[in-house]
Amino acid sequence: MGETTETDTGGGTTEESDGGHVWSAGITAAGAALMFILLRLMAVTHYDWRTAFGLADAIDFGDAITIVVGTFLGAELFTLWLLAFFLPLSAAGHLRHFRQGRRSPGSLLVVLALTVVFAAAVLSFSAWPALVAALVWLAFLVAVDLREGPVRVFVHRLLARIGILAMGAVMLGAALVDEVWVPEERIEMGDEVLHAYVVQNGSQFLTVLTADTREKRILLSSKVTSRTEA
Repeated sequence: MGETTETDTGGGTTEESDGGHVWSAGITAAGAALMFILLRLMAVTHYDWRTAFGLADAIDFGDAITIVVGTFLGAELFTLWLLAFFLPLSAAGHLRHFRQGRRSPGSLLVVLALTVVFAAAVLSFSAWPALVAALVWLAFLVAVDLREGPVRVFVHRLLARIGILAMGAVMLGAALVDEVWVPEERIEMGDEVLHAYVVQNGSQFLTVLTADTREKRILLSSKVTSRTEA
């Protein structure tokens, strides 16, 4: 009886622990997405509380991924140097695992994906200094990893915390980048021409954020005669 009770209790504890980890991960992801969107609302409205509050009802909180992608594609300079820092870190971490005999296809896919995006950014904006900086940074990380010493210990700690660093960088970008996650448009309404970002495209109205003053406006779709990217 006693042994059976201990086994049942232990099994229950394991299941509860696994469930707790899943629950904790879900809460963390949801909290991070909510924090990112909140910071984006503040940044694009130049930290005007009332405008951010008015813009919140036009945001679909299920489109967090779209907002993330749009944010970093719109902020090309910030994203370029962010990749120049994190791509070599990811590549150095993958090489270290490979030398230790630990193959990681997932890590390789991440490195390849980041490489493609970084190459596209470098070619699109002729950002050769960023490419040189990334190569020098990668060479430094690989050289340090081949030698014993305190710098190697520091780099290993850095590689072990790359996920936390990436999350911090994403949140920093959300807070500092004032580029809206959708392209700026030139909207014509009769004699009025408005440069704005369309954050909600309804059947009868458009919710926009003006490009110059960062004010929320609601426009009747029937009065809009032309919409083109600025």
